[in-house]
Amino acid sequence: LGNAECETISDALPSKECNLIFLDLSGNQIDDERVAVLCAGLEKNTTIKYLELSNNKITDSGVETIKQCVERRAELGSPLQQVWMRGNPADAALYTGCMLNGQFTHTFISSVIEQYCN
Repeated sequence: LGNAECETISDALPSKECNLIFLDLSGNQIDDERVAVLCAGLEKNTTIKYLELSNNKITDSGVETIKQCVERRAELGSPLQQVWMRGNPADAALYTGCMLNGQFTHTFISSVIEQYCN
């Protein structure tokens, strides 16, 4: 997706007509800049609970943007329940799987590293 397409999606997300629960944007070449554009609309959306962003170009910086978006949504009472981010350049040991039940968590990979490498 290009910047224009991400802006179009972002603009549509806060609309009362947007009743999406699951937004799958996997494999769309989304980078950190486009994540910021998408999060601007996602923060104002109250229906999406599941966000699929696997196999894009999101780095640690983009994950921070997503984390802030998730926190703002939780503060507003409409938390995301799960975000998938496998296959991105972000630090896989920290961010694979990324979030569950509105909270960023360590994944199985991180648990194995912590258990056997510390």
